[in-house]
Amino acid sequence: MCTVFKSPDKVKTIGVLSFNYAAQRLFLNKMANAKYKDIRIANKYMWKNTHLWILHILHQLKMSPEEIVAKLFYDYEELWPIGCDIFHFFNCINHTPKTSWVLSVESGVPWTIEITRAVEKENVDLSQIKNNSHIIECIKALANPKCLALLPLCNCSYRIQMEILKQFPAYENVIKAKTYTLHPPQQLIINDLKEKGLTWDDNEEFIFFYVGKNFYRKGGRESVSVLANLRKKYNNFRLVLISALEPDESRYMRSTNDEIQIRKMIAANADWIDFYQGLPNDQVLRKLKKAHVCLLPTWMDTYAYSVLESQACGTPLITTAQRALNETNSEDVGWLIEVPVNKLNNPLHYNSELQEKFSSMLLQGLQEKCEYVLTHRQEVKQKSFACLERIRKFHDPRDYAKKLELIYQGKVSELISKEEYFTLCTS
Repeated sequence: MCTVFKSPDKVKTIGVLSFNYAAQRLFLNKMANAKYKDIRIANKYMWKNTHLWILHILHQLKMSPEEIVAKLFYDYEELWPIGCDIFHFFNCINHTPKTSWVLSVESGVPWTIEITRAVEKENVDLSQIKNNSHIIECIKALANPKCLALLPLCNCSYRIQMEILKQFPAYENVIKAKTYTLHPPQQLIINDLKEKGLTWDDNEEFIFFYVGKNFYRKGGRESVSVLANLRKKYNNFRLVLISALEPDESRYMRSTNDEIQIRKMIAANADWIDFYQGLPNDQVLRKLKKAHVCLLPTWMDTYAYSVLESQACGTPLITTAQRALNETNSEDVGWLIEVPVNKLNNPLHYNSELQEKFSSMLLQGLQEKCEYVLTHRQEVKQKSFACLERIRKFHDPRDYAKKLELIYQGKVSELISKEEYFTLCTS
């Protein structure tokens, strides 16, 4: 295994391809003795796909969102020496076996459109990728010793990655030996429940909270609809709703006039819905801290970093039971809505029939969970406390930085060994 960062005091230069939200959550500024260098200019694939970038910027690229991302963001090849100690990428494969690199994995890698579509299906079958020349080259790059570690964000992503690797037995064990699940870090936003200023008594106005840019994908429509229905029975709750309500992908829209309908519903219930098109992040967190329960009845989220932020505010969540949410929002700390999923815990709604089934289960489950928390407030308080404990235990930024340091030193096997030993001792 390659080793970098031998001296803990030496400033390391880490090459990155993005400064977006995912990069900020996973690796940017996580270590004091590191500086981060934008290396996009040296990427052969950026120049190779210049025409696609232009079409993308002009909104003229006739591809699905998944195809656009796979085509423009998931491959790197160095055109000239860029002067980095190591690269840390998100979902992107490094095809240059010169610099050591680490890869954070959202779902699985390589995340081509063929793999994406296969993982969405009810009966997952990845056998068709075995002879795909591009995927084979990506697998070889992952097996190369210069690739120090694959870091799935959750156990669900780990299982998807293992399913991909099964198709390439010649490389499976080599890559598996450096694959380690590393959940994102999260700083506590409050340290004690007293900071929320709530009593959780039955006579206290109950505050539901929803925030989301992708309003329809993240279950905003269902949240408003269900709570509007519950107002016929209960009148001691409010909803803080923060979203621009912009249209989403077609699979998440129920009709052509969804936006008109939801705006009418919000306006008709303005006496108990506090609606904001958008707020600065500090104001969002201030309101989240004062909420009893956060709503994320999402149709699809690979990880949902907002879950960690809500828990760090001592605000438990109602979410769907899919992808990483079963791990981050277990019944110990929140409430899960059962929805149709496949063996990889990927939500099933790739055709109109499945979308109707998903919608029906989501609405029924959300109605049940919302009514439950309204009538079980002491349980809400208990789970609020459990949220803070969970963030302390599993998402400590200091522990995360220590793990990254080991990984950058080529010692991911030490972390895997400790994990296996702990599992053996507790099983």
